Amino acid sequence: MTFELVIVTPRGCYLDEQVESLNVKLSGGYVTILPKHTPMIGALGYGPMHIKKDGKTIYYALHGGALNVTNEKVTLMVNTIEREDEIDLERAKKAKERAEERLKSRGDGIDLKRAKMALYRALSRINTINH
Repeated sequence: MTFELVIVTPRGCYLDEQVESLNVKLSGGYVTILPKHTPMIGALGYGPMHIKKDGKTIYYALHGGALNVTNEKVTLMVNTIEREDEIDLERAKKAKERAEERLKSRGDGIDLKRAKMALYRALSRINTINH
């Protein structure tokens, strides 16, 4: 059994496929969606996400958004998403270091919210690669 998974970004439709399962991080923790899941909505967190399709697992780094589950379809409206093979691990590690330095310095002109979001994105990418 499968269900339709639609992932939409501000740039348009990123994915529209039949999948066997979805494991995604919500604001309160991870949830696994299977066919005929109970309808629900939720806020997406930052972190690794994976889908199973044709018996294969595909990993993504997810960076916030919203989830809508109906009886036949799951829609993710995401800020950004990257498939595992689209992630540059070294770049993510450098971004993590920069964000941590900004958060430690707390100097004038440092946007703490922006630095935290950069850290979350970097950790999401790193954790996706290291699943």
